[in-house]
Amino acid sequence: MRVGGASDSVAIKLAKAAEYLLMAEFALEGECFDAATSLAVSCAINSGDALCLAQIGASSSSQDHNAAAKLLRKHGYDQASSLLGRLMGVKNKAQYSIMRCTRTDAETAVKRAERMLTTTRAIVNVTEGQ
Repeated sequence: MRVGGASDSVAIKLAKAAEYLLMAEFALEGECFDAATSLAVSCAINSGDALCLAQIGASSSSQDHNAAAKLLRKHGYDQASSLLGRLMGVKNKAQYSIMRCTRTDAETAVKRAERMLTTTRAIVNVTEGQ
């Protein structure tokens, strides 16, 4: 677990999440479905880290991002845990597999990432521009 500098760290993680989401949407519009899906996953990972830092005071330092989903669930953030877990399910396909992501994969991933970021912002009470 990583601890410390929560306020600045949360803002940085949220800014990264928003940037990844913006680029995921751009990639989706350009029909770059693997990129859109991968960027959506990165948005969710950073959103999850921000939520953990803001509410728990630490984030998972494991390379296994499912550990972050488990940490969120352990502390009662079931919706965020579920969204992150579902996005982790397409990470390998988007980044490592010889299979390509479909439009449906990408659209679903981007929608889930957007919900993850929106949920995180609502919980930590942060709005864009702050």
